[in-house]
Amino acid sequence: MFIGVDHGTTAIRFATPEGRCWEIGRHEARCLSAEEIVEMIARNLGGDIVELVALSYSMGDALTGIVRLEDAPNRGLIQQDGAGQHVGGGTQVYEAIRASGWPAILLPGIHRASNIDPRLKVFSHGMSPEKVGLAYGVFRGRSRSFIVCDASSNTVTFAVLDGKIIGAIDAPIFAPGLTQGPLDVQAIREIDSGKMTANQAFNSGGILSKMGRADLEQCLPEERKLALESLSLFAAMEINALRVLCRDWGRPDPEIFLAGSPASEICSRVAELLGENVRPLERSAAARGCAWVAKDVFGGSKSILGLDVDLVPVDLERIPNESYQ
Repeated sequence: MFIGVDHGTTAIRFATPEGRCWEIGRHEARCLSAEEIVEMIARNLGGDIVELVALSYSMGDALTGIVRLEDAPNRGLIQQDGAGQHVGGGTQVYEAIRASGWPAILLPGIHRASNIDPRLKVFSHGMSPEKVGLAYGVFRGRSRSFIVCDASSNTVTFAVLDGKIIGAIDAPIFAPGLTQGPLDVQAIREIDSGKMTANQAFNSGGILSKMGRADLEQCLPEERKLALESLSLFAAMEINALRVLCRDWGRPDPEIFLAGSPASEICSRVAELLGENVRPLERSAAARGCAWVAKDVFGGSKSILGLDVDLVPVDLERIPNESYQ
């Protein structure tokens, strides 16, 4: 059995290439032992022998290629803190898989040291490792040149051309999600005045957060409609930004996909705003794509979407943090 792990904002999802899926909330995972997590993964995915696990974890900014889990420095991170919610469930899953004895690999994020369009290296981070799995699932089953916008708790959009990741726009940069979003002028003022930290501002910078709602279920019908309309608008704007990049690469017509829990609900509106066909991806798409990475690396693939499969020990000092050129 091959397993992919999507370290999402609210839940951790597990899948096989064949489509068997299971997920657990990050708060719930934090309270389980390593043995309980491993047993639940095996039971819910229905397999006895695990050939390889492809794991995503946090920002993945200390890696530029795919490495063995035991060789990853500092869980693949330059430093443990960063933008986002720190719950502990993802760490518990990471440590459970490391202790399980299952062969495992760790996926990188896309960031300033990655082999992408150098103009986008003005930003320190583009996308987290689970988006690599999301991209590979689309590439493996549907398309070689495409844009995916993952719009849910936060919004991240990336482009793949001819089977290679060329760039990404991360959640703190452009389009807000439902709960997290970039820092506007008000947030900068509140940070400068000591009312909140930058990470607190990011975690409260989303559409629903600005409306004083924690999730869509709390919204009145008109509030829900406005929140999803706003999410659709910003998703379409971010997709169009990467269409400019694709056009400059000589590919003006990438296929467009929408991921995230509201994808099916907002897909038709995003397509209307863009004037293009947009296809939604299922909730487990990132985890399943990670599972395809595991299967293909096990089968001998040396490159995944332009990322080297580097199954030798990694030296953190060789990863340049400042490589904008």
